[in-house]
Amino acid sequence: MKQSKLWVWLLVLTLGALLFWRSGVRDFSREAIYPYENACLWFERTVAVRVQALLFRARQASRNAMLERDVARLQIVAADTETLEAEVARLRTLLDFTPPVACRWLAAPVISRGGTSGVWQSVRLAKGSAHGVRKGDPVVVPEGVVGRVIDVSPHTSEVMLVTDPNSRVACELEASGEGVGVVRGILYGGGERPAADPKLKLLYVVDPLRLRYLAREFEPAPRTRVVTSGLAQTFPKGLTVGYLLESRLEPNGLSREAEVMPAVDMAALDEVFILSARGASHAP
Repeated sequence: MKQSKLWVWLLVLTLGALLFWRSGVRDFSREAIYPYENACLWFERTVAVRVQALLFRARQASRNAMLERDVARLQIVAADTETLEAEVARLRTLLDFTPPVACRWLAAPVISRGGTSGVWQSVRLAKGSAHGVRKGDPVVVPEGVVGRVIDVSPHTSEVMLVTDPNSRVACELEASGEGVGVVRGILYGGGERPAADPKLKLLYVVDPLRLRYLAREFEPAPRTRVVTSGLAQTFPKGLTVGYLLESRLEPNGLSREAEVMPAVDMAALDEVFILSARGASHAP
């Protein structure tokens, strides 16, 4: 009987020891791996997050740089496209040019501007006597009159612009409802003058042209078109020279004088057309 009780107590103690040992081992194992798990958590929440943020920023910076390069390339392409469109429009205008009078005409590129007399007073063309150019030939563009040839060499010609102070052009006004030719006058060149601010050394302002000897009783409206009258036989009749700004009586009170803005931007000349009354064909 005592031996049976002993076995029972041994069994109970053994089971208790096993249960205690199992619980202790579990706690021990958890405590053993705690530093590793805690380190992994710290690494994930601090180092890994920051590394990912740095990598993300690097990828974004690389992508932004690539996008900026693409934008720069597109801007260059857009600028080139605008330049080509402007060039196409300019060439189309030149190709569509038809002189307002039956005459021979010759296209000529501008190779220099002004020389010693200033950009607003003369230009040099790459066409000369070898191409049939002569002194006195009028020079025009689709917008209007540029000037006339004053000197010729075999392969070049000098053109006095209508803005030159020495220029004189017989003109008439296109009066609304009354047609062209009702009021005639002489158009004087305006020349050039420096900008009011002496610091702006590259800026020049074109003085308006002066249309003199108009009929004193006729007061033309602003923006009235001024065209060549053909009376001086240098320029054919009907070529646009400019547009009237304002008019006033001359000091002597016998006639009226008007200020005229040239129809052509002389600073933007690249190609012009030389007109000649000799023949009715054209040359490239």
